[in-house]
Amino acid sequence: MKMHKKSQSSMEFFTLVGLAFLVVIIFVAVSANEIKEFGDTKEFLLIKDLALKLQKEVAIAASVEDGYVRNFNLPDKLENIVDYFTIIRNNTLTINSSKTVFSVAIPNTAGKNFTKGANKIEKISGVVYVNR
Repeated sequence: MKMHKKSQSSMEFFTLVGLAFLVVIIFVAVSANEIKEFGDTKEFLLIKDLALKLQKEVAIAASVEDGYVRNFNLPDKLENIVDYFTIIRNNTLTINSSKTVFSVAIPNTAGKNFTKGANKIEKISGVVYVNR
């Protein structure tokens, strides 16, 4: 009888350890998914923030008098993790990254796209130029 109780206790112990291990695995899987979603959301918000800042730059240049000039820099990567590029087409500024895209409407501009590093925005004869 003593052997039967010992083997039953061992079996219960291993069953509980197995269940605890299963719970830990499920918790880790759910946590990893949440971390991935958090990273994707952070990247989207960084891209959106940059797009809105550039939209504001163009709107300010469009609303002021001729002769307005502003120089500013754009980072190579957002928070040193998110690589991106910008496109201006048909009064729309689009910022792309590997996982997300965000577009905003901007006033009519001439010139080139915004680039990483030094940028210049100016208004000459009623026209807003980007990196002319």
